[in-house]
Amino acid sequence: MPTHDRVPARPPTPRTGGSVAHRPTPQSDVVLNADKIDLVREGRLLLDQVTVTVLTGEHWALLGPNGAGKSTLLGILGAYTHPTRGAAEILGHRLGRVDVHALRKLIGQVNPATRWSRPAPYARSC
Repeated sequence: MPTHDRVPARPPTPRTGGSVAHRPTPQSDVVLNADKIDLVREGRLLLDQVTVTVLTGEHWALLGPNGAGKSTLLGILGAYTHPTRGAAEILGHRLGRVDVHALRKLIGQVNPATRWSRPAPYARSC
């Protein structure tokens, strides 16, 4: 599995007005970059110094036991949670410096906690 050491973290690209580009900048192959992410909730350390970089074209699986922080990390990388410490860049945009509502529209993520219901059966009138 690739390590974060292959590609150094790049400084955030300056943006104006919180606008979100539709693709990562051509000069960068970095899609996701988390650098020393900590997350503390109710005095409890949930993530401790997590660093990961995902490049264009890579496919990753996030594995671990229950309570390891997988969903918590995905919440940050999906722009639904902000880290307590550290930096997270998604598609070249740093959390805390971007309109997350616009950024979320560019991210495909399915949360297993979401309950899906089937649509009502189609009723035909004769």
